[in-house]
Amino acid sequence: MDVNELIEAVSAEVVANRAVAKVDGTRVVVAQVIGDKMVLTADGEEMAKTAKPAPKPKAKTTKSKTTKAAAAPKSSK
Repeated sequence: MDVNELIEAVSAEVVANRAVAKVDGTRVVVAQVIGDKMVLTADGEEMAKTAKPAPKPKAKTTKSKTTKAAAAPKSSK
């Protein structure tokens, strides 16, 4: 699991170049910026082993808003 997947999976907040997640009521830094990359901390690596990926949102199906009157051809009489 990469850094971004872990941040989404544990609902971490990115504040002051650190990704912080609440675990059992305590704040845990799961990743931090080093140089120009976000990397996992030791706690983040442990969480990545057991965390399940966040569920992907399902696509919504949309119904056509066309009514029968608008879809039916008009008579030229």
